[in-house]
Amino acid sequence: MPDIGNTLREARVRRGLTTSNVEDVTKIRRKYLEALEEDDFEVLPGPTVVKAFLRSYAIFLKLDPELLLAEYRSQYEHHKDEIGPLRTDMAQQPRTRTSAERKQKRTRRAQRGYVAAGVIAIIAVILLAWLGSGRRQEPATLDASNLATSSSVATSTTVAVGTTSTSSTIPESTATTAGVPTTTGKNVTMVLAVGAGSCWLVVREDNESGAELYAGTLSAGGRQTFDTAKRYWVMAGIPDALTITVNGTPYSLTGEAGTFLVTETVVERVEQAQ
Repeated sequence: MPDIGNTLREARVRRGLTTSNVEDVTKIRRKYLEALEEDDFEVLPGPTVVKAFLRSYAIFLKLDPELLLAEYRSQYEHHKDEIGPLRTDMAQQPRTRTSAERKQKRTRRAQRGYVAAGVIAIIAVILLAWLGSGRRQEPATLDASNLATSSSVATSTTVAVGTTSTSSTIPESTATTAGVPTTTGKNVTMVLAVGAGSCWLVVREDNESGAELYAGTLSAGGRQTFDTAKRYWVMAGIPDALTITVNGTPYSLTGEAGTFLVTETVVERVEQAQ
């Protein structure tokens, strides 16, 4: 079949339309439409947006979107499987080095521990020898007052040690939950709304390969509610026109067209590989 760009351009011209006419109906910006017709896919934010816009443009021109998408995948995505194993091998090398370094650190710590234990043993032997020599020279005397003082010191020392041990214990729950956002593990309720203008959207469960929940254009005052998944992938043509509300918390988007990951605790832009 002819290349993707020529197929789109010829279909548009046959219908007597300009890219401005298509932009008004599909809400896909004119520069992206022109990029599709020139096979200049690097202008678009990423492969996910390319496929979404390509599908919408094909449907508008009454072309078969699956044929165009198959052509795009065969021409521009076939190399991903070839570089995958290489990236995996490269990613494993730093892990191997990190494991070796950790073993070396543990060995050095153990060696330092042995040295410290040896030094303490030598000091203990010297102290015992010194105390033994002192006892031979001056017999020790037992005094009741000394016993009382020693007993009180021992008692206070025991209490202090017990107090120190108790106060330094950190409850496990505090140590494991500090600074971690609270989540419920339930499905996320997401509401997409457009206050002014319009925005072209594709919504999927979980990721770009998940089940498609919605594809279309929301105009001013339009809204769509989703509550069937724990996270969503939202592809937005004009993010500035869109407000996302997650479990009652509103988020405003900015920037160029792109994909956004929505979970219970965050709404963030997903950077697509060029």
